Amino acid sequence: MSFKRSDGKDIVQAGIMETENSLYRILTYLLTSTLFIHVVLLAHVSHAQQDLMNTVRANNLAYRLNNMGGMLKSGDVITGLPSSFTSEVVGDVYWDKHWGKSSILMENRTEPVEGYLTRYDIQKNEFEFLLESNVRVLSGSKIVDMIWIDSLSGKTRYLVNAGKYKENGVPLTGFMELLSEGDQSLFKVIRIEILKPDFNPALNVGSKDTRIIKKESFYFATGNDLVQIKSKKSVEPILQSKGGAVESYLKREAIKFTREADLVKFFNFVNSLQ
Repeated sequence: MSFKRSDGKDIVQAGIMETENSLYRILTYLLTSTLFIHVVLLAHVSHAQQDLMNTVRANNLAYRLNNMGGMLKSGDVITGLPSSFTSEVVGDVYWDKHWGKSSILMENRTEPVEGYLTRYDIQKNEFEFLLESNVRVLSGSKIVDMIWIDSLSGKTRYLVNAGKYKENGVPLTGFMELLSEGDQSLFKVIRIEILKPDFNPALNVGSKDTRIIKKESFYFATGNDLVQIKSKKSVEPILQSKGGAVESYLKREAIKFTREADLVKFFNFVNSLQ
């Protein structure tokens, strides 16, 4: 004998099926909840592990910096990277890059041009004049000499056109600074040498910059003939003509012929002798 529901299904079998469905829903819920909790726990563990790793790295970095004098060994990843290549111009082409008030004597003129802020471009052999916000230029070939007042030190300096002087029979170009005036005048010549960039990215050696080098040399003049001063031997004609007083002065003052200040002292002394 069996009992039927109104829909014709057996009451016992229907109860069993409903029970099974309920159990399935409960199990599904439990599995889903367990998986969610597991994911949450994994996320917390992952964050905790990351925080721990960051703390350990920070502590290790502080320890290495403290025990290695602030210097750490570079990794191959960084040292293998190419260097940046930014080229600049280092140096300048001016006898003195500062502007100074001047008195200039020009060819075919008896009165000097005075009061202008001026500087001399060695490379172009040009004089620049600062007129308010404009710069005007004049070729050095049109200028005989210039008296220039250093705007920083207030020192007066004297430039003369080198064109009337000869070295080994060859006329010079540009301008020379007169350091001592007399029978054997002392001059300083500045020449420009431009070194182009020679950087090698593969080897990471050399210079990326264009370098402007100023090379100084010193001359004394007898008349219009110049003799370059390289050592004591260069001034032997002066020693022979001036006698023992000059030789004694060299020893007493310990004159070095590679120093500008010593050369000025020496030639001031020589030019003071009768």
